[in-house]
Amino acid sequence: MNNKSDSVIKLGLFFLNPILGLIVSLKQVKRRSSFVIFFLFCIFFGISFVVPEDKNSGYTGDGVTYRVKFQRIAKYKTSEFGNLMNDYFQFDDGEKDFYVIASSFFISRFTDNYHFIFGFYAAVFAFFMLKSLRFITKEQNFTNNVYCVILALIFIMSNPIFNINGVRFWTAAWVGVYCLFEIFINKNKRFLVIACLTPLIHVSFFVYLSVLLVAYFFNRYTKFWIILFVLSFFISEVAFLLLESIENYLPEFLARVIRLYTDPEVMASKEEKRVWYYAIFTIPPRLVINLTVLFFIKNASQIKINPVSFNIYKLILVWMTFVNFTMLVPSLGGRFIQLVIPFIVYVWLTAFNVQKKKYKRFIIIFILAFAAPYLYTFRLILKVTELEFYFSNPFYLIYYYLL
Repeated sequence: MNNKSDSVIKLGLFFLNPILGLIVSLKQVKRRSSFVIFFLFCIFFGISFVVPEDKNSGYTGDGVTYRVKFQRIAKYKTSEFGNLMNDYFQFDDGEKDFYVIASSFFISRFTDNYHFIFGFYAAVFAFFMLKSLRFITKEQNFTNNVYCVILALIFIMSNPIFNINGVRFWTAAWVGVYCLFEIFINKNKRFLVIACLTPLIHVSFFVYLSVLLVAYFFNRYTKFWIILFVLSFFISEVAFLLLESIENYLPEFLARVIRLYTDPEVMASKEEKRVWYYAIFTIPPRLVINLTVLFFIKNASQIKINPVSFNIYKLILVWMTFVNFTMLVPSLGGRFIQLVIPFIVYVWLTAFNVQKKKYKRFIIIFILAFAAPYLYTFRLILKVTELEFYFSNPFYLIYYYLL
């Protein structure tokens, strides 16, 4: 089918129902028209994102917080917003993010309907997600066979569109991943500047910047990072000692975040809230990611044939060393580990022939390891979407949620 006919069919099915358009687009992931459908689908997912007015309703996801914050900021006058931003850029106390506050204020100037802000969050989130995905779909090794499509899904599911529920960290994550691809694949140093903006989205990305700079200037010491990576898998307590040692030398707003991440009472409280099967979600994914990195180390000579893949491989070594050292701090290693998956997919696709039987096993093992988190994500998606999203066309969704 030619591109024009393919685009017409996709758009036609999308305007019949967004999910139909999404499913059909998965058959031709490489095509630009598919990316347009993916982007539109994400926007309509954001528009259809439904959360209650407060956490007393039983839904405890972060999306409630962002709805409440948006509707509170909608009542602010310009002078109040100015004072809020002034406090933020004093780097002292109070609000610790710029992105959510600023976007909430500007969108609330014309509406207090929270579906607009979640539609905006989804558009920004999807833009950087798809710009990152383009790095694998444009590779010659990426075809429209089932294994490449599954790799693309693994890539996206590392940080799916549902994560607008926790929009600050996860939006910063896709911006950060995109910058890393540009810096380490395209050698585009200008993206170092854009990477420096990620802490404006989520304050913890000051850590991301530190790891980025270390990887940028010192990743050539491959043997050193291999040794450190292996050690890091067994020594996670280092993060506590390091964070505690630098806390007194940081601005108050950063020191406050570190205290929040490492406070024993806070961590104990979070541990109590976790269900007994929490390990099902955390241990297998972490294990399979580390085993994959060990596999890359063993087959480094094959990766080295492609200089770009080898560059990403060295980035992975630095990143996973940091992740393993900080794994006992859930808000650091526990979340930042997700950022390495797109780079693992890239190396796997470009350095290994995914058509060979022995490499196909990787995809199967990876899916099995992440089966529980994937299923959990789909359960959460069902909690924040109504039947209208699954059975309506985009025009009705606009009418139902925005008008």
